[in-house]
Amino acid sequence: MLRLPLEGLHAGERTLPAASAHYLTRVHRLERGAKLVVFDPRARLEAVAELLDVRPRAVRVHIGEPRPAENLPTRAVSIIQGVGKGSKIDGVLRDATELGATGFVVAIGERSVRKPDSRLRERLERLAVEAARQCGRGDVPLISGPLPLSDALAAAPAEALRLLLMPGAKESMASALDGVPNSTELVLAVGPEGGLSESELATALAHGYRSVFVGRFVLRTETACAAALGAIAARG
Repeated sequence: MLRLPLEGLHAGERTLPAASAHYLTRVHRLERGAKLVVFDPRARLEAVAELLDVRPRAVRVHIGEPRPAENLPTRAVSIIQGVGKGSKIDGVLRDATELGATGFVVAIGERSVRKPDSRLRERLERLAVEAARQCGRGDVPLISGPLPLSDALAAAPAEALRLLLMPGAKESMASALDGVPNSTELVLAVGPEGGLSESELATALAHGYRSVFVGRFVLRTETACAAALGAIAARG
């Protein structure tokens, strides 16, 4: 069933925003009587809605009783992502959302080429909602930052298992996860293209991060997150 994000979800009749109306009537050509799932990713609620009145820019729906979203991540995994060149971080955020990350920290490393503009976080929040709609997820990662990479590394919860994805690491991520219960929060840190500076690496080690690798090949900054989250998902 088609899914549509909708903030402030509650039962009853409601006129949808113009962009949502366009999406339903022009993109998917739904007609009166059609049903869809509306969901509020931040409240983790969803409900079945039926189209009552269909016009190009004014669609009225009847929303059923909201219920807790069914498809949610099964463990807490936060990503600290060093900002890469261009729009690479957009793709990383989409992957992180689809693969179940619950937190996403935008981090500016000393070797980051690009410095994020003031609208980056707003754009990432929109992308996360769209990714959640496409993959059937009932919530979105909590996005924070931008902030210096050293600050992001230091701010990770003390009780979390903190892993630093690095080329040349001696320990595999699979080995680091052996015996770790599903209730343990994971924090995965990925540097920008140039990697971590000596001071950033010292900060990571001082705060208990373990350097790990995923697979036998060197991963780009924009693929490391997806590889690590995919490995976690494969473990169940």
